[in-house]
Amino acid sequence: MAYATADDLIARYDVDLIGDLTTDDRDTQDRDLIDGSNEKLSVALEDASGEVDVALLAGGHYTVAQLEGLTGNSRSHLVRIVCALAMAALYQRRPEATDAESIERLTKDARDAIKALRRGENVFGLPAHIDAGKIDIAGPSAIDIRHRNDLTARMSRYFPTADTRLPRGR
Repeated sequence: MAYATADDLIARYDVDLIGDLTTDDRDTQDRDLIDGSNEKLSVALEDASGEVDVALLAGGHYTVAQLEGLTGNSRSHLVRIVCALAMAALYQRRPEATDAESIERLTKDARDAIKALRRGENVFGLPAHIDAGKIDIAGPSAIDIRHRNDLTARMSRYFPTADTRLPRGR
């Protein structure tokens, strides 16, 4: 499911440019035909939403459920990111429709947000949630092992002591 709709995209970008980028016959498209039923527009919005999902999962700071539950200004920020990425995807379909510099300018903030999501930064201001995806590499300390009284601690003549094998305390 896309995080933004065709109406969101039209509210943020010029409808004539969107029409030029979504048509294949190189004719200008009627404004009324640019809506949620436009398949190319829907695909671009879904691709952009997928790119956001991949970035947030790589960063490990948010879950998809958290993004779907955003409201207010945070939701608007997410929609703006998705719309900018969708415009970039539409531009890739028809690069001759506009110059690359203007599309790069339009999508710069969205690309920066995607990079921040990949780095695991808190882009939407939600509390940190995902620790389950992070591997805990801390094991028992030497003191913990000594207090366990297992075979290696009882047979110190045959095994090296835990002090020489493991870090001291936490």
